[in-house]
Amino acid sequence: MTTQPTPEGLRRWPHTQGYYPDVRASDIQPDYDLPCTCTATCHPRCAGECGCQACDFAFVEFCDVAGISELEVGEEEAIERYRAG
Repeated sequence: MTTQPTPEGLRRWPHTQGYYPDVRASDIQPDYDLPCTCTATCHPRCAGECGCQACDFAFVEFCDVAGISELEVGEEEAIERYRAG
């Protein structure tokens, strides 16, 4: 059974039908392996703490691009930096 995006996921990722964008694609397409399953109670910049695969991947990608290692700065600090933009 494939997990589907929630209504909140559709709101957060409208251009990709509630999925994280496929980073391998040359244009904006959904990555059907990464649905957003957030709820309205999730943080506006969710880092995947709720179990959302799309937001978890977005957080990991942010850390990679920013050169942040959760092992070096700790998960709480990494999430704080992510939410600060």
